[in-house]
Amino acid sequence: MQASYSAMPARPLTPRVRVKQLAARLIGSRAYASARSIYHLAQNAEERDAKFALADKLAAWRHGFAVDSAMLYDFSRNDPRDYVGEYLRLHRCSRINPSNDFYNHKLMWRSFMLSAGFAQAETVAVLGDGQVLIFPFDPSRRRYVSVADFERLLVEDGGGMIFKPERGERGQGVFLVEVQGGGLVRRRGAQSEPFRVSVGTRLTVVERRLLPHEFWREIFPHAANTIRALTLWTPGDPEPFLARAAQRFGTVDTMPTDNFSGGAICAAIDLETGRLGTSLMHPAKGHRAPGLLTHHPDTGRQIAGLTLPFWDRLRDTVLRAAKSVPGNRYIGWDVFVDASGAPVIVEANGNPGLQMVQVDRGLLTDPAIRRFYEKTGVV
Repeated sequence: MQASYSAMPARPLTPRVRVKQLAARLIGSRAYASARSIYHLAQNAEERDAKFALADKLAAWRHGFAVDSAMLYDFSRNDPRDYVGEYLRLHRCSRINPSNDFYNHKLMWRSFMLSAGFAQAETVAVLGDGQVLIFPFDPSRRRYVSVADFERLLVEDGGGMIFKPERGERGQGVFLVEVQGGGLVRRRGAQSEPFRVSVGTRLTVVERRLLPHEFWREIFPHAANTIRALTLWTPGDPEPFLARAAQRFGTVDTMPTDNFSGGAICAAIDLETGRLGTSLMHPAKGHRAPGLLTHHPDTGRQIAGLTLPFWDRLRDTVLRAAKSVPGNRYIGWDVFVDASGAPVIVEANGNPGLQMVQVDRGLLTDPAIRRFYEKTGVV
């Protein structure tokens, strides 16, 4: 007969665990939890350098939140216990999936998505270790070329290309290359400069820029304007569910990306109807347009109250993708809608940032979401 877990002998406590338990008994469990949270968040250079008062930082850290999250969630009106903070995300949520490396490598992830039948942006080249491999997923065109030949290919193609690190996050190192006046130009935000291809040791993915559907293009035409969708698969349940979703729109500060922490805006999406709420900018990056927004700050186009087209199709695509990924419990999906209205899964994040999906209300206010976090040992 198979032994139950309760019948197995308990593992001896390590000295480190004993010290933690003693400290918790001496100062109280809540005070100890606050002290640990402050210690760990204060180690983060980005947190230490954030342009907020020290008192605001300490008040956020003791509850387990980054200072910008605490500002975004407005704890003067909302209960921190309704939210999943950065301490829990970094130290507990990171262990929910068996392996997050699967989601972190763009080439591996793209290979899986293509084999599963999900649309992807065309991979034009992979650069790395001094080599240029063009069209890596197309056997009829795949070959190595020189840097000079690759530059000529880009100029002759004439379309926009997105350069991004093969492994990266939060839009770091991503830029757009276009053809102007017969030469290549690099664009990031409002800045542009002449560009020459340089191949280093780290892998870089070059993909063709997709044109968004006119609904998204009319609101802001210079970014992908992706949707972040959070799917959860509670242990013991037969299938995953869509927990939250938010719409991102790039700005002149972030184009061609729409990264929220870099200065884009986001709006909560009603999961039943696809209706957009009011928008917010990141509290540390969005001082150009503070507070709630009903219209895009650069184009003036209305956002609040609009209903996303193709919402049912997009939601179904995300859930179908969540079911197809082995070992998936917890994914933040970035989804783009192309000119034809087809959803394209751009990336998946195995331990996603949660600011965008909590701007409307804390995740733990939803019983199904709270049950997931309880079942996975996060809360």
